Order: sequence, then C-alpha cells, then structure tokens
Amino acid sequence: MAKIILLLAVGLVCYLLWQQYQRQPPELRRKALIRGGFYTLFGIILLLVVTGRVHWLLAAATAALPLLKLLFGLALRAWPFLQALRRKNQPPPQQQQASAGSSGELSQQEAFQLLGLQPGASRQAIIDAHKRLIQKLHPDRGGNDYLASKLNAARDLLLKLHS
Repeated sequence: MAKIILLLAVGLVCYLLWQQYQRQPPELRRKALIRGGFYTLFGIILLLVVTGRVHWLLAAATAALPLLKLLFGLALRAWPFLQALRRKNQPPPQQQQASAGSSGELSQQEAFQLLGLQPGASRQAIIDAHKRLIQKLHPDRGGNDYLASKLNAARDLLLKLHS
C-alpha cells in the first residue's frame, strides 16, 4: 500500500512540474529542464544514499554539480575581464612595433593635424587646442599614454616653432 501511495505522489509531482513547464515562456524552458534535471539527479542520489545503495562520497560529488555549474558560469563571465587586464598590462606586438617604428619626431603637418589646427595658428590657439584635447585623452581620464605623449610632443614642437 505504501508503494502505491508513493507512486501516486511521484506521479502527481511529475504532472504538476509538467504543467509548470508548459506555462514557461519558450526561451526559459531549456533552463528549467536543466535545473529540473539537476534536482532530479540530486533526489535520486539522495534516495540511494538513504537506502544504503550508494556511498556518501558519491552523493557529495553529485551535490557539488550545481556548485560547479555556478563556478563555471562565473569563470566564463570573468574571462573577458581577465583578458582585458592582461592586454592592458602587455601591449600587443603590433602596437609595440608601431610605436617603435613611429618613435621619430613629428612633422609640423602631423602636429597641426593632431591638435586639429591649421598651419599658422597662434600660440594661444595651440595652447587651447592642446588643453582641450589632453583633458579628454589623458590617461587619468580614460585615455592612454601613447595619445597623451603624442599631443604633448605636437604642442612642444609647435610652440618651439612659434617662438
């Protein structure tokens, strides 16, 4: 008699879960199936441990599966951040070659283009253009060292020529 009641209870729970699954939006059904599979596996292993058919270490390993899934998801989310951190600390080889190749001095035309000025600009226009651009591109405000150093070199060149 107890087995029949248990079988009916399991059948009722399965029916209720099926109804809940049917009410889920299609995009959430896969997630619900995976979650239900984990809970079912956990319940079966727990039942086998309670009845003495499985060692408790296997049950502990099974219980760790949802935790491993969570940790794997967190690692996948953190991966782009870790890659960006690595790239920030070590510039790519192309950039190293480009900066090594362009380490020569700026021409007047390049300096005017960097500051957004026309040749023959006044000393005050050079200073104002540099100040405006360096406020946007300074490394402390989200810019980078390369652009800030180029702007400084352009300003110094044009001010030296203007004197």
